[in-house]
This record gives sequence, structure tokens and C-alpha cells, in this order.
Amino acid sequence: MKNPYEILGVSQDANNPQILKAMTTAMRKKEYSNTDIAQARAQLSKPTTRLAADFTFPIFESYEGLNPLVSGVVLENIDINTIDSEVYNSL
Repeated sequence: MKNPYEILGVSQDANNPQILKAMTTAMRKKEYSNTDIAQARAQLSKPTTRLAADFTFPIFESYEGLNPLVSGVVLENIDINTIDSEVYNSL
């Protein structure tokens, strides 16, 4: 199973007119067979098969230039001998 978004050259938020236009463009380019292009269009035109394609072929955006997440958690050294065992007794 090939990625229909890659075959047609559309994003995951493309609507049906954009998919049809991309289909004709893909047929002109002749990078894929007409059968692959027709199957990709059919898959993206039906909501159920399109949902399956969205999960099978997720498209990740580029994360270049974004700052990584930084934790705000501060570690604290605890001496186990200073813990009062009676304070935490919940029984």
C-alpha cells in the first residue's frame, strides 16, 4: 500500500476539488502509474478510507527551528535518615 498523499502531492487537509486537481497533475507528471493515482484518489475521496490513510501514513511537520521542551522540575536531595516514618503512616 502506497502513501496516497505522496502520490497525489497533497496535504492531509486537502479537500475534494484539490484532490481532483492533484490527480490530473499527477497523471501529467507520470511519476506513478494511473492505477496508483486512481487508487490514491479513491482512498482520499471516501471518509472512512481517508481516515485509515491518515493513521497509516501520518504526515509530520518539520520541527526545525523549534526549541525543545525544558522541564521545570527541580530535583531535591533527600536524606532517608531524616524522614519521619510516622508522618506518612496512613494505616
